[in-house]
Amino acid sequence: MNDLDVFAPDSTRTREQIKQLDRLGNDCWQEQQFAKAEQFWQRAAELAESLNDLSLMLKERFWLASMQRMQGKYRQALSVYTWLIEVAYNPQPGHALTENDLWYVAGGFMNFVEVGRFLPEMKAADLERVIDRGLDWLASIGKQDWAAGLRLKRGGLWHNQGRNEAARAELEAALALRRRYPNAPGYTLGAYLFQVGYILTDMGRLQEAEDYHRQVVAGDEFSQYDKHRSWRELAYIFLRREDFLEAETCVKQALNLAWTIESLHPISTTYNLLGNIFWKQKQIDKAIEAKIQAWHYARQYGEEETLYSIYQDIAELRLDQGQQLSPQRYIPKVRRWLRWALPLAVRLDRQVQMTWRQDKIQNLQRQCDEILKG
Repeated sequence: MNDLDVFAPDSTRTREQIKQLDRLGNDCWQEQQFAKAEQFWQRAAELAESLNDLSLMLKERFWLASMQRMQGKYRQALSVYTWLIEVAYNPQPGHALTENDLWYVAGGFMNFVEVGRFLPEMKAADLERVIDRGLDWLASIGKQDWAAGLRLKRGGLWHNQGRNEAARAELEAALALRRRYPNAPGYTLGAYLFQVGYILTDMGRLQEAEDYHRQVVAGDEFSQYDKHRSWRELAYIFLRREDFLEAETCVKQALNLAWTIESLHPISTTYNLLGNIFWKQKQIDKAIEAKIQAWHYARQYGEEETLYSIYQDIAELRLDQGQQLSPQRYIPKVRRWLRWALPLAVRLDRQVQMTWRQDKIQNLQRQCDEILKG
C-alpha cells in the first residue's frame, strides 16, 4: 500500500482528505521532495474538482503547478497558470473571489511568466504583456502592494534582453517591495536576493553581488534551494576572479545541496558550472566529463536554454582538442554537438528577437571548416 491508497474518494470525508493531503504535500515541499509533493497535490486537486469548490481548486491547482515548476515540468504548470489568469476575469457564476483566492490568482500571473521564459515559443514581448495585465489587474482590485513578484519577472526579462541598468533598478525595486510586504504572493526572499546578485555579477559588480549571495547562504531562514543557487553564483563570482580553489569549494557546496533537492535542474546547472571551472584551468578532460554529466541530467527534463549552453560548450571544448590534437578525430564530434545546438539557438533567439546564439554556432562551424583546411 502506498501513501495515496488511504485517500480513496468518500464524499463525507473529502474536505478532511484534502487537508491531510495539503499537510503531506507541504511536508514534502519543505524537504525539497517535489515529485512526491506533486503526487499529493495532484490528488488534492482532483478531490477539490469533485466538490466543484472554486476556492479549493485555486489553492490545490496552484500548489500542484508549483511542484511541477520546481521539477522543470513547465508546459504542465503553464496550463494551470493560464487557467488561474482566466479565473481573474471570469470566476464561477455567483462566486466572489476572496482574499485567499486573489492570492493564488496573482501567483498565476507571476508564474506564467516564470515558466514561459523557459519555453522558446513564448516571446519576451508576449510575456511582458502578461506582466502588464497582471499589474493592471492588481491595481483594479486595490492590491498594488502585491506587485513585487511581477516586477521581479519584468526585471528578469529586461536582463535577458541586455537592458541591464533598467533591469537592475526594477529588481531592486522588487526586492524593496518584497521586504515591505513579505506576505504578498510571489517568491521567497532568497529568490529576490539571488536575482539582484545575479545581475550585479553580469554587470561586473562582483563584490556587491557576493554580498547579496552571502546573505542567503548564511541565513537560517533560507531554503536549501535558495542556498544552492547562491552557492552556485558564488562559485561563478570566484571563477570570474580566477580564484579557482574558492570557486571549487563553493561549487561543491552547491552540488551537495543539489543532490538533496528532488529536481534535475539544480544538478545539471551545477555540473555545468563545474565544467566551466575546469575549463578555465585548461583541464579539458575534466571539463568535458562535467559537461557530459550536466547534459545527462538536462536532457531528462528538457530545458532548452540549459541544453543549448551545454551543447555549445562541449562543441568549443572539442574544438580546442581538434586544434591541439587531432582535427580528423575531434572536428566530427564538434559538428555533432553544433548540429544539436543550432535548432535550439534558432528557437531561443526567436524568443528575444535576437540572433546572437545562431551567429555563435555559425562562427564555430566556420572554424571547423578552417581547421580541416589547415
